[in-house]
Amino acid sequence: MTLVQMRYFYEVCQWQNITKAAEQLHVSQPTVTVAMQAIETETGLNLFHREGRKITVTSDGAKLLSKISFILGEVTRLDDEIRDMAHRHAKVRIAMPLQLGVVFLPYLLGEFHEAHPEIELEIIETGGVSALQMVEEEKLDFALTNYTVDFSARLNYSKLFDCECTFVTRFEHPLAKRHTVSIRELCDEPLVMLDSSFFIDRLVQDAFGHIGEKPNVIHYSPYLHTVKNLVRSGIASTILARPSVLPSDDFVQIPLLDPIFINSGLVVKKGRQTLDDVRLVMNYLRTLTKEMLIEGKDRPQGLRVKQDFGA
Repeated sequence: MTLVQMRYFYEVCQWQNITKAAEQLHVSQPTVTVAMQAIETETGLNLFHREGRKITVTSDGAKLLSKISFILGEVTRLDDEIRDMAHRHAKVRIAMPLQLGVVFLPYLLGEFHEAHPEIELEIIETGGVSALQMVEEEKLDFALTNYTVDFSARLNYSKLFDCECTFVTRFEHPLAKRHTVSIRELCDEPLVMLDSSFFIDRLVQDAFGHIGEKPNVIHYSPYLHTVKNLVRSGIASTILARPSVLPSDDFVQIPLLDPIFINSGLVVKKGRQTLDDVRLVMNYLRTLTKEMLIEGKDRPQGLRVKQDFGA
């Protein structure tokens, strides 16, 4: 059985329809039909129940599909590894938290993609903690993320900037007209927070812990839009990195009396080879950050420049 036949069989099983599988594979329907007949002849198995144009996979077909799915997955991974070894890394895998994604994704998917359409960007939006775990496990090439340097000694951290965290609430809130607010004043304040996969949760817990208190968190969510919707509904307020709040959100952001800043930058696995395409994306992000923070290009509020940028 050839790899081509395996791919045809896989698609037929997914769609349970020869015509749709052929469309997905960009080949003719007779080509797929002949391939399925050849597989059944070669294996001596009855792989499909046929009822007119509709087909369903038999129990033997399902067992074969499981084996073929594994083989095709291994072939895909082998292809990726070969491209890596040949420095023709056409897919760059990146993670970034939602709070930074609102700033950087439009540039990566717009300006960068237009300049380098040959590079496929696989961008995973996740919390900073999850992002660093995936970098450490080498599931990603790098992360542009928030971090704390004590997370893992197996990672290299390149700080680009830090983000100010602010108390975020509605204009109708009693504290909305304040210029600053202290952590102690927020002890009884109902909060909805990004969950423990985000570093902001750790920093907020630490800030309350320093005064011997715990935040009054009524709900944790992995989704930034959920946090914002709950704030918008008046159920609670939150603490977020300033750049993650957009003008269209129509929220008040009040600085904390004792400011909290989150480190943000590029994180890679120590000892991992940085391939040309990966380096190109990382350098683009460094340059973009420099333009934002030093030259004022669409500068998001709350980002503070790293003085030795470029080191």
